Amino acid sequence: MNLLFFQFGDFAEAYRRFQEGGLETFRDQHASVDFVASLRNKYSVTTVAVCGREHRDDLDKNLRSIGISVNSAYRGKFIVKLLSDIEPDLIVCRTPNYHAIRWAKRRKVFALLTFANFFSNSSPRQLLRNIALRSLLNSRVFPCVANHSLNASISVSKVLFYPKSRIVPWDWRRIRTEALTKTAPRNAESPSAFFAGTLSESKGVGDCLQAVALLRKRDISLTFKFAGVGDVEMWLARAEELGICDQVEFLGRIPNMEVRQRMSESDIVIVPSRHDYAEGLPNTVYEALASRTPTIVSDHPAFASRLQSGENCLIFRAADASSLADRIATLLKDAALFARLSSQSAAAHDSLYIGMGWTDLVSAFLDDPQNRTGWVEANSLALLSLSGVQSRL
Repeated sequence: MNLLFFQFGDFAEAYRRFQEGGLETFRDQHASVDFVASLRNKYSVTTVAVCGREHRDDLDKNLRSIGISVNSAYRGKFIVKLLSDIEPDLIVCRTPNYHAIRWAKRRKVFALLTFANFFSNSSPRQLLRNIALRSLLNSRVFPCVANHSLNASISVSKVLFYPKSRIVPWDWRRIRTEALTKTAPRNAESPSAFFAGTLSESKGVGDCLQAVALLRKRDISLTFKFAGVGDVEMWLARAEELGICDQVEFLGRIPNMEVRQRMSESDIVIVPSRHDYAEGLPNTVYEALASRTPTIVSDHPAFASRLQSGENCLIFRAADASSLADRIATLLKDAALFARLSSQSAAAHDSLYIGMGWTDLVSAFLDDPQNRTGWVEANSLALLSLSGVQSRL
């Protein structure tokens, strides 16, 4: 039986890196890759990886990876031919790709739709995309739409008008939280901040740089380290324009283990995503809270009501560098607030986990793709009864 995973990210590169003892670059990457690879004992597994490296690699018996470009992923004829050549019997679609989902519906191939996307109709283009996607979902070949965490799952109901009984929230494995809390910055004269993620405007990198410059005018010398891939030269040029080159450092892609270490060593972790960045609940939020380092997040709708500003984090207006600078200044000047955010971070971290584990979700689908046992309804958004959740559904 042919099993297809359709996803972003170079599966072949990660698989080989782990075979050689390399480290994961984001949380649960190793467990995810190992799980997919283990399925080759029962299926002929193909991963279509949307990435920057086009390839067709046989990785092991019954395990291969096909790499395609981002442009190719959105070309209907290309996707139709590719999937028709693979002839999958089952599909796990990890991104809301219209062409792949439509192919599954037309060919009557059962598919698990498991996303990490916050859906909104904030622009005409997004509205049209969502209408097109929703038109595909009324088929028995899709037992559910699974989405990462609570708010992103709610967005499937509100934006795609999909029934809550067929929406399944999922999450990664729990992170171990640090035992020691923090009461003050390590160096009050030169406090430090950390960011991890894609180096892009929509991820809020520009807002962070602008905030550093604004704080400098207030005689607050904040050093800021950025971990992640992107156009580093462009961001260095931006920092030079702002006159803050001596305060920022771009680390590039670093192992996830080092991300956690640097969060613990920093005084503040900042998650500045703008509203147009369509993410569920980013790993950096979990990791920051687990590190016990005071955390500042934007008011991205995927985070709304999951954290409480002033209790376990501080929240600023997304895309507003002045608002971010104000929150940083407040945190650095208020010792009681700094200590409280660190103290409450572990409980906040634990409260974020909603839904099935990702590997459990995929296993349930593979065991029963037609949902004859009712596993979808038993794990659905409709049945969530956690405190403070039902009123928002």
